[in-house]
Amino acid sequence: MKLNIPILLMTMRDGAVSDQAAQFVQRQLVSRGVESVIVDPEDYHEKKSFEQEHVQPWSEIMKAADALVIVSPEYNHSMPGPGKEMLDTLYEEYEKKPVAICGVSSGTLGGARVIEHLKTVMIELKMVAIREAMYFAKARELFNEDGTIKDASYEQWMDKMFTELFWYAHVLKAGREGKIDVGL
Repeated sequence: MKLNIPILLMTMRDGAVSDQAAQFVQRQLVSRGVESVIVDPEDYHEKKSFEQEHVQPWSEIMKAADALVIVSPEYNHSMPGPGKEMLDTLYEEYEKKPVAICGVSSGTLGGARVIEHLKTVMIELKMVAIREAMYFAKARELFNEDGTIKDASYEQWMDKMFTELFWYAHVLKAGREGKIDVGL
């Protein structure tokens, strides 16, 4: 079964390194046979409002999704507002779907604080936040001008994160489709 895993980019800042990280993650997903699109809050932030008519495409993306990957820079130890607004526009579409979180920062922690912060938000949205995460530390130095990553070890870390994410995606999808008897 081919998985469908969109990537939510949490920032709208032009030229953000998070764009390169999201593109790297997408290339890694696609190379593993996963259908994936990058969702940018700027595409939905019409008239500075996340009214239902503007988020309908986002709703459809999440209804069809088997899981979600979030790529977020760390701003002041937390997540950017546009991405949080985007997350808050939906609820039922997220339920019982796994989510992997990738932090991006110019510092050495790679967005560790935003990852931990986002995990608590994911629980409230009834998503399953997986343990494995990606930490894009010193992000401005991490990518070449063409957007490729300089450090090949990130591909190995992706394997570890995706192994966990894909397992949850398959199991939770079977559960959502009623193929698993939970004994109730």
